[in-house]
Amino acid sequence: MRNLLISLQDNVDVIGLKSLHYTLLEKGHDSTLLFIPGFNLDDGATLGCFDDFVEDIDPDLIGFSLMSGEYNRTRELTAHLKTKTGKPVVWGGIHPTIAPEASLEFADYVCLGEGERAIVEIADAVDSGRDLRTVGSLGYFDDGALKTNEMHPVIADLDSLPHYEHVPAGSFVIDKGRLAPVDWGVIARHTRYKGKTYSVISSRGCPFSCTYCCNNFLSRLYESKKIRRRSAEHVISEIEKAVALHPEIEYINFHDDCFLACSTSYLDDFCQAYRERVGKPFIARSIPVYINRDKMKILKQSGLSWISLGLQSGSDRVNREVYQRKSLRKDFLQAAEVVKEFDIAAFYDVILDNPFETEAETLETVETLMEVPKPFYPEIFSLSFYYGTDLFERARQECPETIEDTHSKDYLVYRKSAINRLVRLAVFKRKPGMQRLLRLYRRGPDSLRFRLALFLAGLWSSIFIEPLTYFRVIRLSQGKSLWKTLKVLPSYFRKGFEIYLKQFRKAGSHLPLILVLPFCLQACASLASLDIDGLEFEGLINIDWSIYVSSFG
Repeated sequence: MRNLLISLQDNVDVIGLKSLHYTLLEKGHDSTLLFIPGFNLDDGATLGCFDDFVEDIDPDLIGFSLMSGEYNRTRELTAHLKTKTGKPVVWGGIHPTIAPEASLEFADYVCLGEGERAIVEIADAVDSGRDLRTVGSLGYFDDGALKTNEMHPVIADLDSLPHYEHVPAGSFVIDKGRLAPVDWGVIARHTRYKGKTYSVISSRGCPFSCTYCCNNFLSRLYESKKIRRRSAEHVISEIEKAVALHPEIEYINFHDDCFLACSTSYLDDFCQAYRERVGKPFIARSIPVYINRDKMKILKQSGLSWISLGLQSGSDRVNREVYQRKSLRKDFLQAAEVVKEFDIAAFYDVILDNPFETEAETLETVETLMEVPKPFYPEIFSLSFYYGTDLFERARQECPETIEDTHSKDYLVYRKSAINRLVRLAVFKRKPGMQRLLRLYRRGPDSLRFRLALFLAGLWSSIFIEPLTYFRVIRLSQGKSLWKTLKVLPSYFRKGFEIYLKQFRKAGSHLPLILVLPFCLQACASLASLDIDGLEFEGLINIDWSIYVSSFG
C-alpha cells in the first residue's frame, strides 16, 4: 500500500514523523513524506500543487502528525482533502492523543500515544482488507460516540526502531507553490541554524509529570513514568552515520525530556563512545535536580555546548503545589552554579501569566533570577492550559475565563505587565539596579517614578544589555573563542536577533535614532534626579566600559 505522511510544521526536522516513515519502510511498506511549511489554505498555488501531488501518488492512507499549534491548519487541509479523495485520514501526535474527540470531527481515525506499532498494523490491515476499527491504539466515532481500541504497550526496546536520516528518503516539500524533493537546501531553509544541527532522541519518557505538560497526560495514559533508553551503541551509530553523510553538521541536539535522568556509569560509557566516534559539540535538556558536578564534568569533556533547564517559578509553593514539580528554587540555583562553574551556555525556562501564582510569588521569580549567575539565555513562556492536563482541569473548574485557545495562542508572547517586565529585566540587569527597581515597585507600582524608571531600564536593556548578554552566552558556547563566536553569529541572528530587532520595527523608529536615544533619556533622567548609576544608565562620560571589556575575557 502507499502511505502519505504529512507535516504542516514550519520546521521540516520532525523526529516523530521521520520515525514512523522509516518504520514503514523497514517493514516493507511504501511511504512518502510531505512537508508544507507555512501552509495557508488561501494560497491557491500551494493548494493546487498539493492536489496534483496527492493525485499523482494516489495514496491508500493519509496521515498527519500534529501538535496543538498545527490544529487549525491541519483541520483546514483535511477538510479540503475530503472534497478530493475518499481515502482514510489518520491524525497522530500529541494533539490527537490529548483531544481525540475534537480531532475526529475532521479525521477518520486518531492514533493515541506512540505510533510506530499502530502505523505498521494500519498498513498491514489496509493491505489485507481488514477493518481499521480493529487496529490497536486507534480511536474513531461509532454512532457519534468516541471508541478507542486497546492501546499498544509502549516500546520497551527502543533499539528495535530503525534509524532515520537527516535528509529523509522519499520526502518532498511544497514551498511557495512549488514541489521539490527534500535535499540539503530544503533542510537549510526550513530548520534552525541552516540544517547544521542534527536532532536525535536517546530516550523516551520524563521522570516528572508536571501538571502543565503533555507528559502529565501520557504518564496517566500509560500508567507509567518509566524512562526507556536506547543503548549507547544504537544512538552513537545513528549520529555517526548522519555526520558521515553530512559533514556540514556542526551540532548534535538531544531532544530527550531529561537527558541526565540516567546513572553516572551509563553517562560515562555513552560520553566516552561519543567523544571517540562523534566528537561534535552538543545540546541537551535536563531537570535541575539531575545536575551535579560529576555529570557536568563528563558532559563538558565530551562536548556539551548548551544546556536547557527549567526554573518555571521562583516560588516553591507554585512549583510544588501548582505544577507538582519536584524541583525547587534551591535546586535550580545549585544547578545554575554548577553550569556556570563549567562555562556551559544555558537556556533557562520561566513561565508567566499563571492565575494560580500571586504577585508576591512572581516577585520571588524576579528575586531568584537576580541570584542566577549570568550570562544566560531566557526562554520566557506564557502559561498555556493544554487540554487533558491536570492544570487544564483545575483552570476549567476554578478560573475558566483564563483559558485561551491553545490552537492559536503564541506561548512565547506573555502579557506586557510591569511585573512581567521586571521578570525579564532580572535576566539581564545587575543585582543593585534590580533591587532599586523592586523598591520603587513595592512603594508604588503605578507611580510616575517607577514607570519612568522601568521604561528607561527596559529601553537600555533592550538596546545594549540584551544583545551583549546574547553575545556573551554564544561566546560561552564557542569555548570563549571570539573568532568562533563571530563565525556563528549569522546563524543565531537568523532566529534570535531578528526577534530582538522586531521591537524597533514595531516602534516605527530607525535603528540609528534608537541607538542615541538612551543618552538623550539619560540627560532627561538626570534632570529628574533619578539614581542613574543604580539603574545602569551609563552616560556618555561615565559609561562603565568594563561590562563590554569583560565580555571578551
